[in-house]
Amino acid sequence: MSTLSLFASLGAAFQSFSSHRSSCKVSVPVAKSNPNLISAFERDLASRLEQLRSADETEYLSIEWLCQAMEMVLSTHSFAELTASDFDQVVSNGHGKWIDSFMDNSVKLLDTCVVLKAALAEIKSYIGHLNVALRALEKDPIGEIEVKRCMNALKQCSNALNRKDVAVHHLAQRRSKAESCSSMLRKMAERLNAEDSSKGDFFMAIYAAQVVTIFVCSLLSNVLTLSSRWSLLTISRSGHSSWFSSFNTLQKKVKELIEKKKSNDRNALLMELDMAEIAVRNSHNVLPKIMHANASSDKRTQILKVKKSAKVLQAVFVDLQQGIPTLESHLENIHGNLLRTRMAFLDMDHGSY
Repeated sequence: MSTLSLFASLGAAFQSFSSHRSSCKVSVPVAKSNPNLISAFERDLASRLEQLRSADETEYLSIEWLCQAMEMVLSTHSFAELTASDFDQVVSNGHGKWIDSFMDNSVKLLDTCVVLKAALAEIKSYIGHLNVALRALEKDPIGEIEVKRCMNALKQCSNALNRKDVAVHHLAQRRSKAESCSSMLRKMAERLNAEDSSKGDFFMAIYAAQVVTIFVCSLLSNVLTLSSRWSLLTISRSGHSSWFSSFNTLQKKVKELIEKKKSNDRNALLMELDMAEIAVRNSHNVLPKIMHANASSDKRTQILKVKKSAKVLQAVFVDLQQGIPTLESHLENIHGNLLRTRMAFLDMDHGSY
């Protein structure tokens, strides 16, 4: 059976799994265990990891790249639900405490999604300031009032990235939650580092789902939190599974890139936000020159420069305005998938472990 046909079977089984759930605890009907499924799953996961790793460095940490990483998370969780038929065997073999750990992690990952949603709301506020700045520059001619309004909006953008407004209570509180979230993810990663994933298909699938989810959530926490101060966590894995090597290589490359950006004093790790910061800084430097221009020819020259910088600002504004809702949608899907996976195991008869 080819990989494509195997995953077509996975999809069909998953649809059956989702449509037959009920409110009472029942055994979940899934397709009969296929020894090739776990191999197909590992190959697919390794392929997704390699696709992320092989991207051009300029594409790393972009909205599109992050969406691909989040789609990988969704894929692992879909397969993990299909291993539910092994659940009774896992419990009977005395691995109930491991299941408890998984259930505990799922709650924490759900909390992480809530924090990440707040981080996206902060970026949407940033986009709002960009919009105010651009609207001010639409006036023709650009007068003193428009220049001041635009500069004030751009200053709000700069403050958000440079943490100058951290004293604002609600923002400081939100960043404190983000810091707690980062610490929580790190502790989960440390526990996973000590886990043995070679206990069967069920463990491999659930383990892989947790590894990539924690990694991607940590990545999003760094990238989406304005002026993040935390380093990307490391999940150390070794073994014979084909995806381990791909995961370790990707993890190392992403971590090196983040540290490189931070060492160069780049306040925004998200690629589109980083480009917006450069455009904001350039526009903020150009605008005051209109105010100081005396000769009409000099003033026209400065206005042309402002208009040119406004076009760049408009381009990055559009990228963020269109991209952030896409990230938001993917995050909602992960949140929903985490809930569904958790409920799937809660709906089963766990016995007395």
